[in-house]
Amino acid sequence: CALIDLKSNITDVNSALAELQTNIDTRAPLEELKRVVHDQAIINASLCADCSLGRWIWKNGKTKHGNCVPWNVQSVNTDADNFLWEKDKVTVTTVAPGLYEVTFGFFTHRKPSVQLLVNGEPVLAAVNSSSYVVHHSSGRLTSIGRHPAGNVTGLTLIDFL
Repeated sequence: CALIDLKSNITDVNSALAELQTNIDTRAPLEELKRVVHDQAIINASLCADCSLGRWIWKNGKTKHGNCVPWNVQSVNTDADNFLWEKDKVTVTTVAPGLYEVTFGFFTHRKPSVQLLVNGEPVLAAVNSSSYVVHHSSGRLTSIGRHPAGNVTGLTLIDFL
């Protein structure tokens, strides 16, 4: 009968079991795997420390008390344990001390005045009036009037804290 001819014999079964046992014997023990994963996590953390990035958007265009900007949308946060953000709050908190690059751009109908606070104290200021721009940093202002596409220029700043 054709089915009996296709049936595995004892030699085939023993060969398959021996191959399976060899694979089991050569696998890494669980403790070794945990150690390797832990070591790789340390390497990844050190490599990614310089790639930490957060980006928040003031989407609704409305300010809160004291003309503070509420950050309505979080578009990127590669380190949620360090960059603490809550929807519509006027603050973003960083947990880890260190050197941070701060970049912002405000594209509004009115000429903005912007201050960045650290622990409640102003550390960067960019003031845009109709006649001049004063900044205590590397900010710039570009404005050529109304554009059919909306606010395409604004007050921008890049600095390090």
